[in-house]
Amino acid sequence: MKRPYTDLIGLTKKDLIEKMGDEFNFYPDSVWIYFLNKNFFGRKTYLIISFEGEIVKNVEARKAYGNIFRTNL
Repeated sequence: MKRPYTDLIGLTKKDLIEKMGDEFNFYPDSVWIYFLNKNFFGRKTYLIISFEGEIVKNVEARKAYGNIFRTNL
């Protein structure tokens, strides 16, 4: 089974912005977070993207109640 969002691996930051928008991410950061959705109970799904230089190296979907803080990454 293919993991979702693995097609983003290998994209540059500029390509990712064109595909998903900037979502208030600070361009030089090595980790960007995108809010995907919120269910009926308030559980939010975030997409966490890690970069090595300008290239996407890892993509992970994470669910949480409330916000995801950078200290938890």
